[in-house]
Amino acid sequence: MEPSQVTHYGLTTVLVADIYGFSRLMSRDEEETSVRVSRAIDLIRQLAIDYGGTIKNIAGDGVLALFDSVSNSVQFAVAMQQEFLNDAVWNSKSDPISFRIGINMGEVREGHFGMHGHAINVAARLQSLAKPGGICVSEAVSRVARDQIKLPLKSLGTPDLKNIDDEIEVFEIEPEALLMRAPAEAPTIIERIATLQDLPDNSVAVLPLENLSGQPQNAHLCNGVTGDIISNLTRFKALHVIAQQSSNLFAGRHMPIGDIGRLLGVRYLATGGFQRSHNQLRVQIQLLEADSGRSVWAETFNGNIEDVFTFQDEITAIIASCLSVKIDKAERQRQQRKAPSDLQAYGLILRGRDLYTQPRRELNLHARRLFEQASAIDPDYAASYTSISRTSNDAWRFNWVDHPDGALEDAISNAEMALRLDPDDARGHAALGNACLYKRRHDESLAAYERAIQFNPNDADILAEMGHSAGVYGEPERAVELIKRAMQLNPFYPDWYLWHLGEAYFDMSDYEEAIRTLTQMRDKTDAYRMLTASNALLGRMDVAKGHAAQILKTHPEFTLAHWENVPPDRNPGPRDRLIEGLKKAGLE
Repeated sequence: MEPSQVTHYGLTTVLVADIYGFSRLMSRDEEETSVRVSRAIDLIRQLAIDYGGTIKNIAGDGVLALFDSVSNSVQFAVAMQQEFLNDAVWNSKSDPISFRIGINMGEVREGHFGMHGHAINVAARLQSLAKPGGICVSEAVSRVARDQIKLPLKSLGTPDLKNIDDEIEVFEIEPEALLMRAPAEAPTIIERIATLQDLPDNSVAVLPLENLSGQPQNAHLCNGVTGDIISNLTRFKALHVIAQQSSNLFAGRHMPIGDIGRLLGVRYLATGGFQRSHNQLRVQIQLLEADSGRSVWAETFNGNIEDVFTFQDEITAIIASCLSVKIDKAERQRQQRKAPSDLQAYGLILRGRDLYTQPRRELNLHARRLFEQASAIDPDYAASYTSISRTSNDAWRFNWVDHPDGALEDAISNAEMALRLDPDDARGHAALGNACLYKRRHDESLAAYERAIQFNPNDADILAEMGHSAGVYGEPERAVELIKRAMQLNPFYPDWYLWHLGEAYFDMSDYEEAIRTLTQMRDKTDAYRMLTASNALLGRMDVAKGHAAQILKTHPEFTLAHWENVPPDRNPGPRDRLIEGLKKAGLE
């Protein structure tokens, strides 16, 4: 850039971040600190782009970034602090890396001497006021944080800011109040299917372990341990295991054990608590008879954090034996999964999975960064590649990438990599099946799902996905059977189960049942296409046109030319009938 050239940025959002106590960390262990800081800066650089920002300067222990959106800058700051609080969980032997962040709004200029402007100076002063792991923002930024993102704020008044004459009210966002904040209200429990009259003798639900540590940053580890115990149990063919999504609805609910058992449709419930102090763990768990509340078994496991996988395997084996399930040699081998060589990789996977449950572009990218970092830390950890495959597949489905075909190829290659590392991993086979489906490699997709349920016959999501694959393959009756089995294992199932079930009925030309199924969806955005076509094919044109209007309202870019190529059906019949029904309703 020539000395005379100056780039002027209009009203923009400035974020300044700095590592607290960087010199102290370097003096204690320069080599380890350099590696950890380099890894941290790389993650920040990637995440800033994902949240719509631009890194303008990185100087040793500091970062300067610009954002067009105040909302994006605050969400990035919170996400960034979440990651380093998470990092501390898995690096308890080392001093934590803590950033202080300041955010301000104003005009900025870039010239021969770099970035400069009053807005940057103020952001830097705000950063110096922040606590380690904290965020300080100016009044203008605070309004967006409070009103749009609903973050709790604390005014620090108008402190003196070095070399700043303006009187600026400063607000603080404390990460401890943000990271694990409870939802505004507990999720609604809706009995969507009738409770089974004859509960399977070996039916069990593992309720979320209670985080007894008093530290919110341990919640994702607590949730991960619960999920892994459930995943282990689903490998046993003789058990009927409720999916974690349904069990999680009862976290923190004070309900009689019998009511929870009835709602989940099980004879037994596993409950317990999780405690962590530095590297020491304690897991307390008991198995209860749901109807009577009688304790069948209770035990406390004590050990080091490196023992977490041993805990999970022991708990799984004991629950299975208490339910009189014979664990044969093959199942015991499948239960003993390949643990990561570095527990930090496991922590990154758990954090990424938490983010991945929310279908938003920036969170999909954010989760992918964490999965990629896990694979860099432990290149032989199969779960990293399975998770990367899922993010690539969703990026293709929701059009979050510039080159969709490349995203699908990436999904396939990462699933294949996972299976090379762990051929017995059901999730790896399911990820491959999902990716192959959208590449229209139907035989390979269904075969991959067949292998997945051999290794994990009770995984509800895998069964529901396999139902979709079977329907697309041309076996809608089998699709219905698989999806209904998934609904038994996950009684508070998500809308996408209903979507695939409705699609199977549509493929069978049972339009009445398709309509009945799809109208049960809480969010009918994706159902409107099939509701439109089903009603039109039944001659209910007024209803069909009403649904067609909803399509154009929720997807104004909708065209028949595009949707003729989206459904991955092996046979053209269902797709042709869908397009026929949409045309009858007046869509073009």
